[in-house]
Amino acid sequence: MSILLLRIAKYKAIFFDFDYTLGNRDVYAYQLYLRAVNENSSIDDPVLKEAIVQDCMIWDQKGNENKYYVQDLLKKRYGIDLQYDDFSVWWDDHLWEYAVAYDDAYDTVSKLKEKGYLIGMLSNGTSEGQRLKLKHAGLDELFDAIAVSQDIGFKKPDVRLFQHAMDLLNVRPEESVMVGDIYGRDIIGAYRAGMRPVWFCVEPNMPHHADITVIHALSELLKYF
Repeated sequence: MSILLLRIAKYKAIFFDFDYTLGNRDVYAYQLYLRAVNENSSIDDPVLKEAIVQDCMIWDQKGNENKYYVQDLLKKRYGIDLQYDDFSVWWDDHLWEYAVAYDDAYDTVSKLKEKGYLIGMLSNGTSEGQRLKLKHAGLDELFDAIAVSQDIGFKKPDVRLFQHAMDLLNVRPEESVMVGDIYGRDIIGAYRAGMRPVWFCVEPNMPHHADITVIHALSELLKYF
């Protein structure tokens, strides 16, 4: 048996993060910030409006910044006072409505499933919101299990969330692969849990030195699994 076949036979399950791994969060975050600006201001100038939304995307830090920070800067910089009871809750309640997958996500996951892999999602976020994103992006039918941090009260990189996901599919760490974009959450968490981590890094020239599999498009997974 070839080395490639041995590697394929070793793994039983592949887990995916959602935002910036399966889902193109830049697209749906942009749409929701645009909606927030439209609902809370009377700005007609398209160039100014675009500048505001682009600033929101910068302040958002790819979802890693507190939404109240963005809300505060909108008011200070542009005088836009968001009239929501709780902007963070409003954001979580509506982001899924704009969720879209990367162009190669469905095809890649479908082919992995055809090869016999169990497919799981392992994500931080609200239980309902993350599941709705997966469904709205048209990927839910491909998944055998979904593990979200709110389900059990632990967030990545806590190994307990990774173990919970593996338990759902009845697989061991050495039989499991984790694909994600945030090194300090997805990769280190999977590594500590004993899984094989795969770093989805969209920047082709990003320097790195650890001996971790790196892909720049989801379709590259098919070279390894």
